[in-house]
Amino acid sequence: MTPEALWNRYAAIWSLDADAREPEMLACLADDVTYCDPNGAIAGRAGLSAYMAGFKESVPAGRFIILSVRHHNERSLARWELRHEDDTVLQTGTSFAAMSDGRLSAITGFFDPLAGQHHG
Repeated sequence: MTPEALWNRYAAIWSLDADAREPEMLACLADDVTYCDPNGAIAGRAGLSAYMAGFKESVPAGRFIILSVRHHNERSLARWELRHEDDTVLQTGTSFAAMSDGRLSAITGFFDPLAGQHHG
């Protein structure tokens, strides 16, 4: 799977129900995957699956769209948008990941400031 295809497949997992999420996580994420974003850090697929379930509950119509992927030496950077079902952009950001055996193994998400927010 190309890095672009992997990121697109991973992004789609965030919108899946638990039963559909598990096989996709096995295909896209290393056994010892870690994930962190400004909300905290998670180790393991089970913890990440629970985090994704919470996301789906809080943003039921949300879906991630991968805008671009840069990749080299088993590392990749993906620019993304979180969109509502009407295509309104809810959030933008960038995620970095190390890869292992063709799967994402250590993912870090960065959220862009929302319009109207100022960080000083």
